[in-house]
Amino acid sequence: MENDSSPDSPLPPSQPTSAQAREALSALDADGKSLSQRVVTPWWYHTALGLIVALLVGSQAFSGPAPIMVVALSIVAIPVLTMTYSSRYGVTITQPAGPRSRRLLLVTLGAALLAFLAGVAIKVVGANPWWVAIPAVVAFTVTLILGRRYDDALRDEIAGTRDQTR
Repeated sequence: MENDSSPDSPLPPSQPTSAQAREALSALDADGKSLSQRVVTPWWYHTALGLIVALLVGSQAFSGPAPIMVVALSIVAIPVLTMTYSSRYGVTITQPAGPRSRRLLLVTLGAALLAFLAGVAIKVVGANPWWVAIPAVVAFTVTLILGRRYDDALRDEIAGTRDQTR
């Protein structure tokens, strides 16, 4: 049984040639590099996000309905912050681009959750409310530092490059 096509016959129009495939891949690489250059988070973004997270954690030092109101305001503030960034810079990234950015995002979220739980624990045991400042400062610092590292990893993964030294 013979094959119906010979090596010299042209490919059907639905299948690209190897040159067209290479050209498409090159265009995708260029698009990824271009997008990664646009995904530059301004200095104020992670600072504001860190303050929101620290306020969430620190709200446990308050008594009465204040913690619930602060948590509600913080939950509203996070989408407002991300929408402000998106509308100002025209770029919206809704998920990590690869394993490194995913890992950094999960570590950041985990640290924020642990800091919040530490604030709740301090309140529950009846310790001096000023002790809540420690997990609040930790939450701010972790959000600021890991947020910037997340951005670096995200840009590397979008561009298709990866710095092996980090």
